[in-house]
Amino acid sequence: PSPSPRSVGFICARGPSQEGRQRNQQERKMKVISMAELEKHASSNDMWIAVHGLVWDVTKFLPDHPGGPEVVEAIGGKEGSAEFEDALHSTSARRETTVKLVGMLEGSEKQVEGWKKKGWTEDQGIPDVDSLGASGGGMMGGVGGSSLFRGPSWRAWRRSQSSGWPYS
Repeated sequence: PSPSPRSVGFICARGPSQEGRQRNQQERKMKVISMAELEKHASSNDMWIAVHGLVWDVTKFLPDHPGGPEVVEAIGGKEGSAEFEDALHSTSARRETTVKLVGMLEGSEKQVEGWKKKGWTEDQGIPDVDSLGASGGGMMGGVGGSSLFRGPSWRAWRRSQSSGWPYS
């Protein structure tokens, strides 16, 4: 007699069991980080920042930041979406491999789910809100409104305020 699938370790064609599906869903759930927890990680030897509702461990990247570690240290332990986007980071900067995803900032669950629905995946690093398009889906919010979408026109206005042109 030929061996049954169970006796040689085959996976049944029906797919994973209900228990297996639940385990996979739990493994995919991101850890939720409170603002109080985020604030605890603000030293140069243990630094987290929140960008677009996601919390990132940037400790290993600090020495290699092109603008110097103090640029990142200024937003360590804080929500820094505006500051991150003001710097106009490239795709490769968003995918920096020494920057590690810790979880999502408490209160940003809908925002992060919106990024996922728009096609963002964890391996893409920090979401590029311009390429994902931030219209609809309740993604405008964030914790205390601090992580509002800031698109190209907002950035142009913001830069003009800094330089005094053209609205000075």
